[in-house]
Amino acid sequence: MTGDALLSIRDLVVEFPTPAGPVRAVDQVSLDLGFGERLGIVGESGSGKSVLARTAMGLTRTRAARVTGQVRLAGHAVLDLSERRRRALWGREVAMVFQDPLSALHPITPIGEQIAEAVRRDPRVTRRQAANRAVELLETVGIPLAAQRARSRAHELSGGMRQRVAIAMAVAGRPKLIFADEPTTALDVTVQARILDLFDALCREFGIGLVMVSHDLGVVGRHTDRVAVMYAGRIAERGPVADVFARPGMRYTSALMAAIPRADVARQVLPRPIPGLPPNLLDPPPGCRFAPRCGFASDRCRTAQPPMTARAAGAGHEFACWHPGEPAVDAAVAPRQDREVAE
Repeated sequence: MTGDALLSIRDLVVEFPTPAGPVRAVDQVSLDLGFGERLGIVGESGSGKSVLARTAMGLTRTRAARVTGQVRLAGHAVLDLSERRRRALWGREVAMVFQDPLSALHPITPIGEQIAEAVRRDPRVTRRQAANRAVELLETVGIPLAAQRARSRAHELSGGMRQRVAIAMAVAGRPKLIFADEPTTALDVTVQARILDLFDALCREFGIGLVMVSHDLGVVGRHTDRVAVMYAGRIAERGPVADVFARPGMRYTSALMAAIPRADVARQVLPRPIPGLPPNLLDPPPGCRFAPRCGFASDRCRTAQPPMTARAAGAGHEFACWHPGEPAVDAAVAPRQDREVAE
């Protein structure tokens, strides 16, 4: 896909210095995203999802950070650009919806002015046109009484409305790609559903590519086309979301799925928490990084890193595991009889 990819990441490494030693938050990650495609990135907290997204957008600014590899966004080599040229991409080529809109939005400036500022990155747009466009965008994202709300400050809006404002700002410059970093974490279920439906509608209407960072497999399963599962800074599995969730190859993916309560089975199966903790990235274990928590791990798992293996030729489903699991209900803990409870 690299020839016509909207986003192409190759062998990306992001390493941060600490008093105890370097921490490699992203380790040899490669991904592709096509125009208009939706990609979900899932994994436990600390797996490197947000660092990957921010680095791909050019937001990893810590001067001491070591970033190597290649990131190409709509033909631009992001990591090779100067700060000025990188900032020129933001809003026009790529935008981000942050996890906490209250922190992302200016606390004093009215939201209409903040959106208009994003619109006016196009020098051909006048102040009046930008103000009118801001109201139109608020209407597009479903905010009632948009002209009145445009004069409100961020703290005067509900969490769902603030997130809609953040989305309106992201699409103001009609970018080709949006990164959404846990965009619905702090919202209740009904508001979450509306926000996700809004993302779907905007992607269809404007042909925007979407990278959604989330820990919620259900959200990713319903609202993305492909998924990448991250663990301890590495890609554990990637492919079409339906294939990965139906036939996960990596034991970690199976474990994530087994940890989710399910309501779509005849008899309720209690969720299985994943034992142990993710590895300390100051001193990650050799071999497969999931081996210390995996009940199926062998000596080879503990000493040799498994390569990415294709599940089926041409399907684009790959995983890194010496002992692939199947079917989806297979857990990454030691095999044991499922505990079942009556409906």
